Amino acid sequence: MSQHDCQALLNEFRQNLEAFYAALKLAPPYDSVEKTIRDLSTLFETKTAEEQAQLLGDDSLRWKLHVQAFIDSGLHKKHRGIITGLARTDAIDQFPESLRYLLEPFRS
Repeated sequence: MSQHDCQALLNEFRQNLEAFYAALKLAPPYDSVEKTIRDLSTLFETKTAEEQAQLLGDDSLRWKLHVQAFIDSGLHKKHRGIITGLARTDAIDQFPESLRYLLEPFRS
């Protein structure tokens, strides 16, 4: 895979994280977000070319990798109480469906 493919993956994740925190009306912990982006890059680069191609072509696989980076970096521990509380309420029905996968670490 090309560097462009990796950068596109990282940009998508960064945009999703920004939208996630904006939807929660929370300031993103910027240093932790940057660490998470680096972790995602490392996770992606350790995959074979075939696995990378599959990830780029499948939203659910990409989201799973996003969540893995989210957890591995420790970002899911920031604002945990606030987000966990929101994830358990009916207010979550108003949350953008395209970002709900990022709530998974807060539901367990």
